[in-house]
Amino acid sequence: MFLIALPGSRMSGNRELINKRLGKLGLRPQREEEIFRELGEHLADHAAAREALESVSNWPELRLEILAAETEEMTMNYQVTYRTKILWLPALGALTLSTSLLAIFQFFGLVPRFYWLSDTRYHLYFTFYLPWLIALPAIGAGAALWSQRAGGKAIHRLLAALAPPLGMLGFFLISPFISLLIYMLLPLFTHRAAYRSFAPPDVAIIIPGVLILLVSWVLLPAVGLLLGAAPFLRKPQPQS
Repeated sequence: MFLIALPGSRMSGNRELINKRLGKLGLRPQREEEIFRELGEHLADHAAAREALESVSNWPELRLEILAAETEEMTMNYQVTYRTKILWLPALGALTLSTSLLAIFQFFGLVPRFYWLSDTRYHLYFTFYLPWLIALPAIGAGAALWSQRAGGKAIHRLLAALAPPLGMLGFFLISPFISLLIYMLLPLFTHRAAYRSFAPPDVAIIIPGVLILLVSWVLLPAVGLLLGAAPFLRKPQPQS
């Protein structure tokens, strides 16, 4: 009970006050002790409530602080929900659909076309996955339309439609650094003789290779997605 948490002086003061006001009740000692304890708890609750009320010097200011905190929290929750509806969900849908479609084409044996750039030991070539590229405009249109129906602006529709190549762009940009990091950490996990069998990453092949991958898997898919999303990027005309 609250009375237990009070200092000893407060507890004894309440008991003395009750004894002074009521005196002896002439009841059984156990019953009188119960009555005094209940009254003491009641007084302690009232005292605590009075002290809590008196500790607030400016109630209008406290009211404004509470409303400001609640309004800020509501605004943040609304922004997160709104951004999820107009951007993250359409982008995730486009990314999932494009990846699933690519896997389905590969499962059914639809191989990409290769355009060889050189016959050296590096075998540089562009990749054209024609069935997948042909299907991308429909995916871009669906993502942009989804964002538009949710109330997204043109930039949100554009980013939602370009989610697949943007994801590939991030992967290709960090992959050289990951390869270099793996090569640097190999001595910690392999024998020295085995480590010597691994050649260090060749910058002369990494840079052209990344550029070719960017063209094949970022630039060309982005063009296809933009073709489908273009009709939904324009600002809608106001109704007469």
